[in-house]
Amino acid sequence: GACTGYELLNNLDFDTNENGVVDADDAYPSWAPIGDFDGPYTANFNGNGHTIARLTVSETGQFPAGNVYMGLFGYIFDGPVIENVALTDVSITDARSHAASAFYYAGALAGFVAGTVRTSYATGTLTVSTRDQTSSRVGGLVGLLRFPEAGVPGRLDASWAAVNTTVNSTSAHSANDAVGGMVGELTAPSAITASYSAGSVAVSNPSRAAVGGLVGRLENANATAAGSYWDTKTSGIADDADKDPPEGKSTENLQAPTGYRGIYQSWDDHDRNGDGSPDAPWDFGDRCQYPVLDWGGHDPAAQRAGDDPCPPEPAEYVAPPIVYNLNIRFSVRSLTLDEGESGSYRVRMTQAPAGHPARVSVESNNSDVVVSPTELVFSAANYDRWQTVTVTVLRDANELDESAHIAHRGPRLSYGGFIVNVNDTWPGTTTETVNGYTITVKDTVDAPLGVTVTAPATLDRDTEVTVSGAPADTPQSASGYGLGASAAARLSVSIGASATPADGLNICLPLPAALVAEAAGRPLTLLRYAGDDGGWSAVAGAQRRGDALCADGVTEYGVFAAAYVIPDALGAPANLAATPGAAPGSVVLTWTPAAYAARHFVFGIKQSDAAAGDTSNLAAWTFAERPNVHTVTGLESGAAYYFTVTAGRSDADGNNEWSPWAPWAVIALD
Repeated sequence: GACTGYELLNNLDFDTNENGVVDADDAYPSWAPIGDFDGPYTANFNGNGHTIARLTVSETGQFPAGNVYMGLFGYIFDGPVIENVALTDVSITDARSHAASAFYYAGALAGFVAGTVRTSYATGTLTVSTRDQTSSRVGGLVGLLRFPEAGVPGRLDASWAAVNTTVNSTSAHSANDAVGGMVGELTAPSAITASYSAGSVAVSNPSRAAVGGLVGRLENANATAAGSYWDTKTSGIADDADKDPPEGKSTENLQAPTGYRGIYQSWDDHDRNGDGSPDAPWDFGDRCQYPVLDWGGHDPAAQRAGDDPCPPEPAEYVAPPIVYNLNIRFSVRSLTLDEGESGSYRVRMTQAPAGHPARVSVESNNSDVVVSPTELVFSAANYDRWQTVTVTVLRDANELDESAHIAHRGPRLSYGGFIVNVNDTWPGTTTETVNGYTITVKDTVDAPLGVTVTAPATLDRDTEVTVSGAPADTPQSASGYGLGASAAARLSVSIGASATPADGLNICLPLPAALVAEAAGRPLTLLRYAGDDGGWSAVAGAQRRGDALCADGVTEYGVFAAAYVIPDALGAPANLAATPGAAPGSVVLTWTPAAYAARHFVFGIKQSDAAAGDTSNLAAWTFAERPNVHTVTGLESGAAYYFTVTAGRSDADGNNEWSPWAPWAVIALD
């Protein structure tokens, strides 16, 4: 038949000089994306599963005029099919300044797609800075996916992305930005099916942008992503009930099914090669692996290169019967834990209790080894189902390895004993030699878990570091910052050093999940307490890295805390004006947006129903279309109306906060 596009016949590696990195000595040190608005890519493309390795786009200097499209493809239009593309170790970095462009689109595969993407994947990093754009659409795989023509949906099917996506936005229009782990924005009518994202998603101004682990923004109910997922752990984006559907899953949930069942039961329902029957393009691997593509030339082994092997399944251990006729069975024979660590084992019975349920007490003979729950209940209905016991080892001041005996007791129950061995690791000391010098880090008994202090590669003197709990009188509040409203959300630590290396030390504090939830998308930062005279202040260069807050090159020590930024006072909208709309019975409202507002709401009332300034019977027309303009329709011709607008956001405690009303605007319709 006639040629309808292009196909890839070999693997490509942009590290053409094979020195391990893409640099100026390679043939294509910075790729020019294929297609733009003036010359879109409109043909089909089949990658045949061949890998495109180390595709690099690196831009500096000043933005060009007009829209910007970043990726392997820049602008795909007119409905082509892009399939079986394998992008590995992509690196897209855009640090250009004072942009004059109207819209910005970026994705590892394509910035803008009006067509179909299927059975494709990408890994790597995508880091962009947006400044003066009207709006940005950034996704790990595709920036914006839309319909190619009226009534024909855009589609993304059977694909995955593990692209770490970062957007640093200082644009006044960042409320229009959409950033997602796979797609920045999905317009209607378009759909994502049988796909997932496992890359991190970080935005400098998340309270203003639309951010999602899979999709940053679904345009409306006709843009769908049902049955597609994102990893809530690796993305840093929790499951969001406001998303439709809310399909965030833990790493364990995504890796657990090893076939088309559970969350993947519908992933083999689609016809992908046009033969009229459903296809099964996925390889699910082992119980600790993500699904990968086994279709269109893709090699599952290549996609899993570097994955750690799954640990062996623990052998079951049956506690020996002693006297009675009900036996306890354990999933493992024993546990070995470090101080400060938690672990678990599972318990079930070998036969059903007769009559009443059997209540089994769980008791530790060591006060530093805590078990939960302390009672298990087995009945005829659940006696053969595993129940989990969690063991937490507390830290103590001695330096002895210990053990604990966990007893399981109940009526007519064979005695069930379980052993927990404890490795003494606190106070903990680590020593490392860097650049010929030694850094020694000692954790005291009260030091929070997970705090790390490391030396830069340029360490220029021997240094001893002590990590301990913050003093009890350390202030728990800071002007302009939230340190956590609950004990579960607060984390502070005291760090002292015997010397200050010329290039400082690198410090990381673990992020409490409760603090991240309380921040509700507000920027996270690391604070240092300089005492009563200096108070709390932000540590320069602090940034989130996965589940930690880190700062490199720290040269002043003391008490550090994880925190989030509380924006300045909410402003009020101003300069409200009302003008007749193009359609009969419509009014266009414009205003100056309120500072630090997350949203604006339009209110109005017919003049005959209330006096100006009377808000008791106001009708809320809608959430504003954009931060500074809204069109009201369906009004009565010949009537006069009062209008006002207010701004809102959520405060540090998660409560709604509203600005004063804008001065009234009055308009009479013809």
